[in-house]
Amino acid sequence: MKGLAVLVMALIGGYAGGLILNEVIAVMSQVLYGGDEKGLKGLKYLPVVTSALCSATLMIWRPRPCFKR
Repeated sequence: MKGLAVLVMALIGGYAGGLILNEVIAVMSQVLYGGDEKGLKGLKYLPVVTSALCSATLMIWRPRPCFKR
């Protein structure tokens, strides 16, 4: 049950981080290129991709409890 809670928190944190990164990239693109957003079509999927990456890396790198016999 603890693993499910960790997974949900990783998904939420990754999605929030992706939203922030998405907005930063969009604003910097607006400032630097003056509104030319032709190369940013896939940017709307960034929060979903970052949440999947965060949850996958957390599940891979999370320390497993050692069982005593």
